[in-house]
Amino acid sequence: MILDHLNEEQKKPALATQGAVLVTAGAGSGKTRLLTHRIAYLVQELNVAPYRILAITFTNKAANEMKERLSQMISGVDDMQVSTFHAMCTRMLRRDAEKLGYTSQFSIYGDQERDRVLKRFIAENQLGEEINVNTLSWHISNAKNKLQNVEAYAHTIRFDKHAEIIIKAYQFYERELQASNALDFDDLLVKTYILLRDFEDVRTYYQNRFLYIHVDEFQDTNQAQYEIVRILAQGHGNIFVVGDEDQCIYTWRGAEVENIQRFLKDYPNAQVFKLEQNYRSTKKILEKANMLIKNNSVRLEKNLWTENEEGVKVEEYVTYNDIEEAEYVAQTISTLLQHGYKNSDIAILMRVNAQSRILEEKLLNYNLSHQIYGGFKFFERKEIKDTLAYLRIVANPNDTDALTRAIAFPKRGIGDASVQQLYTISQTYGETMHELILTGNHLTPAMQKKLEPFKQQLLYLEQTVTQMPMAEWVEHIVGYLGIKEAIGSKTEEDLTKQLNVDDFVKSVKEFADANTGAEITDYLQSITLMRDIDTFDETQNYISVMTVHASKGLEFPVVFIVGLNEGVFPLSRAIKSNNPSELEEERRLMYVAVTRAEKRLYLTRSRTRFSFETHSLEYTTESRFLKEMGGFQEASSGALVRSRYTYSESSTQLQTEALASKLSSAISASKPQAPAQQPKKNYALYKTGVLVTHPTFGKGEITLGVTDFVSLFVTVKFETVGVKTLSLKFAPLEIIESEG
Repeated sequence: MILDHLNEEQKKPALATQGAVLVTAGAGSGKTRLLTHRIAYLVQELNVAPYRILAITFTNKAANEMKERLSQMISGVDDMQVSTFHAMCTRMLRRDAEKLGYTSQFSIYGDQERDRVLKRFIAENQLGEEINVNTLSWHISNAKNKLQNVEAYAHTIRFDKHAEIIIKAYQFYERELQASNALDFDDLLVKTYILLRDFEDVRTYYQNRFLYIHVDEFQDTNQAQYEIVRILAQGHGNIFVVGDEDQCIYTWRGAEVENIQRFLKDYPNAQVFKLEQNYRSTKKILEKANMLIKNNSVRLEKNLWTENEEGVKVEEYVTYNDIEEAEYVAQTISTLLQHGYKNSDIAILMRVNAQSRILEEKLLNYNLSHQIYGGFKFFERKEIKDTLAYLRIVANPNDTDALTRAIAFPKRGIGDASVQQLYTISQTYGETMHELILTGNHLTPAMQKKLEPFKQQLLYLEQTVTQMPMAEWVEHIVGYLGIKEAIGSKTEEDLTKQLNVDDFVKSVKEFADANTGAEITDYLQSITLMRDIDTFDETQNYISVMTVHASKGLEFPVVFIVGLNEGVFPLSRAIKSNNPSELEEERRLMYVAVTRAEKRLYLTRSRTRFSFETHSLEYTTESRFLKEMGGFQEASSGALVRSRYTYSESSTQLQTEALASKLSSAISASKPQAPAQQPKKNYALYKTGVLVTHPTFGKGEITLGVTDFVSLFVTVKFETVGVKTLSLKFAPLEIIESEG
């Protein structure tokens, strides 16, 4: 029987096929195996039609893995709906968007598009000194995650000093989305919930269709996702959810760990099962994980155990500063590679992206192949966004953001003032910018003449899109519009951008080859819903450098967790908060980090770190999480980075003899100097890929831009002196060309 491949813990929930079932599954306990085998059992043994089954998860990577496993066990997987929440909701909305006042060709706005709309709101209302885009963006997303419209959220934040501005921004943003026939990521959930709640025919259709509903990573559901699943399950009542409250790490974006308790309340007769056997990690690694997570109070009691080997001890290492910490990590990785490990076996996990700056520099120094996740994504590069704008216009002519971007590139003598005038006329007369350009209504003869070449381009795109295959059309319009010529070829950066455009065209072809009959809208949807981690490729041989959030769902033979100081991990915000749940989430995040490791786990910290407030080295204290896992055993009182390694073949254990050697040059480099302060810079412009110049080092390209935590350092690869990390607060670094 198909369930013979499961252990006894897994078989019990797999056989519980009627009613509500909750499985609390510990890290590495085989929940994907359970889900796929249960679904295969329903189809193969109980003769359930594949199209009657719904399986929802949180990443495309997880969904694809589930479909691949299922296809090896049963037929008919293509008829089964196995997808992320957002992909499922997009599919539902494409079918019935008209009921909500949208067309089926609606655009999906990501973070950049949302921020551009909010920047326009701030500019039009001259609010630059009062509030920033990030604050407005957070509030709007928070409101939608709580299923609160403008009126409801106005009541929620009535005591906030910026309440009036926030609500006006929310109203402005919603009007812009509606006018542009666009939805943002939060809307995909909210509008689907409204669709199911308010339209009986839609609700009945899906309730009848899905006989069995499965939800993976249930602890990460927010209120909208919970409500969608609850409504769908009202049809037949067969709802199977798998989650681990110990791994709920997304409350900052609306996830509610309480949804597990809420599930038990809403389904009082639910069957509850635990998966505690871990197949991933050694006993020593699990010992640390269990010691850590037992300090949380909001959890269902469970204790991970394994039949795996005892394993080597968890290595703990302390250095003088974070430069030496990165040096230790790079040295240790070099030794591991000499003794049989591959780059792809290794991950370096950090609490925030900012920590990657020094790590990347050391990995480059040691010539270690690596990939940093969470950086500047391919489809967010300016040249790619500019090209995509034309596809977005063809798919959805009402998309104001896409039209505004397309007008500006390639340059055609239409400045910001003209675009703003066009936008104002559009708002005044209630016609889209696209309509105004094509008809000339309400435009002066001079403006009509200025817009005529762009109008002809739009007409040509719309006429030709149906005359050739999608990939061929995209390649054709890139040439027709002169996109690569507009980029130019004067610098190496220009050539890189041109190659990026070529890669973009290639990505369209690959998508078209893999999805017969797909249209522009399908391609746009696929890249819009793509998360950074969806591009993770186990077949590529590089070291993975990522935040703990990004590592969720992955596993590696060797894991380094760096920066284990109070104020970094856990963050100082959580330490200072009066809300104990924030500290519990930090602990869950550490638990996720520890349980990514299969064979070897390294925990590192530095005794000092550079303070950007005082511009001096400050002493740190070890993370409380280290104490909770048994304490941090320091090898010496000095800087502990130059190490000699021996390798025992019999025990496969690396033995480390630390040599206390002060890296004086590295330490002095980290200490603050007092040069004359440069004029205030716009740090946001110093991004990966931007060309810069330095009076001493010459011309270079930023390989790691300013991050959300540090906001002061950039790493630059100079043509003459190689890689340097410089402080924007002091270094006379000037931009030659900016991404935007």
